[in-house]
Amino acid sequence: MIGMLKNVYDSVVQPCTRDLFHGVLDDPRVEENCAALAENEKAYEEGRKTKKEHDDCKAKHKSLLPPFLLQGMPKDARRKSQAGYIPTGLAMMDYDGLPRPQEYFEQKVRPLLERPDIRICWVHITPSGRGLRIVFRIPSGCPSIEAAQRWMGEQLGDPSYDACVKDITRLSFAVPRRYVLYLDEDLLFAEPEAQPEAQPEAQPEAPAAASPAPAPAPQPEAPGMAYPDTFHGERFADIARRWLTATGEAEPKEGERHQRLLALATDLRYICENNPRWLFQAMPRYGLPEEEMKRICTYACEKHLSNYRPRRLEQALRPRPEDEDLPELPEKLPALIALLLGPTPDIYKAATAQGLFPALATYVYQAYFPYIDGTLTGLGQMCLLMAPSSSGKSCVNAATDRILAPIAAQDEENRRIEQQWKDEVNSKGANKDKRKRPKTCVQWVEPDMTNAVLVQRLMDAGGHYIYTRMDELKQFDALKGNVKTDGQFTAMCKAHDESPWGQERVGTMSVSGRPRLRFNWNASTTIGQGKAYFRKVLIDGPLTRLSLCTIPDQGIGADIPVYGTYGEAFDQQLRPYIENLSRATGRMECPEAYALAKRLNEECRQKAQKLQSRAYDSFRKRAALIAYRKACLLWLANGCTWEPEMEGFVRWSLHYDLACKMRFFGREVEAALALEAAEAPAAPSGRKRSDLLACLPEEFTYDDLVRVRRDEGKSAEGATDQLKQWKKRGNVEVVTGDTYKNATFRKSI
Repeated sequence: MIGMLKNVYDSVVQPCTRDLFHGVLDDPRVEENCAALAENEKAYEEGRKTKKEHDDCKAKHKSLLPPFLLQGMPKDARRKSQAGYIPTGLAMMDYDGLPRPQEYFEQKVRPLLERPDIRICWVHITPSGRGLRIVFRIPSGCPSIEAAQRWMGEQLGDPSYDACVKDITRLSFAVPRRYVLYLDEDLLFAEPEAQPEAQPEAQPEAPAAASPAPAPAPQPEAPGMAYPDTFHGERFADIARRWLTATGEAEPKEGERHQRLLALATDLRYICENNPRWLFQAMPRYGLPEEEMKRICTYACEKHLSNYRPRRLEQALRPRPEDEDLPELPEKLPALIALLLGPTPDIYKAATAQGLFPALATYVYQAYFPYIDGTLTGLGQMCLLMAPSSSGKSCVNAATDRILAPIAAQDEENRRIEQQWKDEVNSKGANKDKRKRPKTCVQWVEPDMTNAVLVQRLMDAGGHYIYTRMDELKQFDALKGNVKTDGQFTAMCKAHDESPWGQERVGTMSVSGRPRLRFNWNASTTIGQGKAYFRKVLIDGPLTRLSLCTIPDQGIGADIPVYGTYGEAFDQQLRPYIENLSRATGRMECPEAYALAKRLNEECRQKAQKLQSRAYDSFRKRAALIAYRKACLLWLANGCTWEPEMEGFVRWSLHYDLACKMRFFGREVEAALALEAAEAPAAPSGRKRSDLLACLPEEFTYDDLVRVRRDEGKSAEGATDQLKQWKKRGNVEVVTGDTYKNATFRKSI
């Protein structure tokens, strides 16, 4: 009987019945992930993805596929069994890097199907679409899986198969039915012939090159002894994955597997009681033979054991929401988003997808939708792009230019009329009668406008949204005027709520009025400047009302991303969506978006409870409202018709927005909320050196301190001396070798 797992992180092996087997072949999730893997390979071959992007995508989607155990079943139904494996009588072979695996099957494998001495059970294309897997019954007389593979390689006339597949515990990832080229179901599920059971191997010697240890390694326990697969509720598989992700790529590649897994084992042994057998059970394999893994575990446990757990292990044991990876853009997108992202390079697609909505929302005229809190909400949008210097932060401009082209053309005519009036007024004397200022609706305004200009444009717009785009966020400061106020932050808050905004002046020539602030905008800034800009208003409201996005690091020496072309055909496809948005007005309802908003709010609420993060809980409420507005905009643009792809995209947009906010502001907002809850006085401007404690959570690491120092414009080199002073003054207490408790924080709360 063969076995199967729910995913690679599952530890319980269940017998795979025929019904389960066929259910997996027909599972749409298997089809979806294999399609994503095939597209990933194609994009890498065509140069549209870097190696890191390719490897990360591959690791992600393979981890979502259910794997089979074809060559052996564990005696105790646990994947990392200490009791040994029972051979199933099956062996499998992989031929990787085949551009046309089906042709290889026809030429090499099909001629062997009729031979009675070769009992092939199952042949399928591998999940990547670039390989072939052959599963067959081991012929009598073959003493091992490795020998059976050599024999089959001779029959095929091709010894270039993947030799790593000889391990009896090797997993075989599921594929959709269309990948199956041959299946003999009776032979695959036949009872195994009498075979000697696979016995656990003896504990190996340490590598000869290793230096002698100061003390002997612990003696291994009996082979049948099992160990916990969790530590304080965290699975070892999850801890190992976070450790690997934090120290490099999530999946070690050939050539570095031994080095990285040895480093992981050296850290992981601290929570395995320095026991090589427990460590062997807890460690991932990534294709290394069992014998080699045992050597690694034994050698790791012979090293000197410190009194404190390593810093990297501490970080892996305590995951934080701000350290989460950004979710990937869904493979299937709503038609409008797919159209607008078509010419955009892959590296910029996530940021551009978030940045499209302020421009789209500018076409909507006083349309309101009921929200789950019982109020009506407009569809205003504000998006901030935070990314490193020279990373391509103008990526959203090309798409928004095409979206706003009709508004730009109308604005040009209205500006001409306005300028004509100005010239006429200036040409007349002071005592002459002058024509009243014409009402010209200019929607796309310049970012350096004063408050008076903003009020005038809002009144001229007559309820329409106005829009601006800022290449640098500091351009928003023009709204402050010459007074020492934070008017720009107030404008952000009121624009989200569409509250009245204006000014009252007594002069006959002054601008006076209080229109509603219907104001959409895109802005970009570097990460450091963005964090500094919002430092004083972390919990005052502006951050929660924005939609955030970023651009991933492209690495040193990366190629310049190449854009596609926009043309007349693109504009013709886009025009119906713009017309649908322009027609929308009044109170409207989208039942699908409303139901989705309820589900997303509940998902985020449960996650906030699980994380116990005040910052995440603060961000998630308005982030869900922003996502609901995006769903309504997509529905309006599509002619008030809901597409199934809209739900997946809006869910991604919400979680992407939250992940960006937690990444850039999570720690700072967490500390600010804690201080507010304790009713502690705010830190004065021009902080002293010790006031850095106010920016740190109750428990923090050395890396946290370095990050805060850099945010304050201080060097990383002074962090060690800073810690020494704090410990001397009693401001911090040591928890472990690299984790500290903020004593001042605890007393204030």
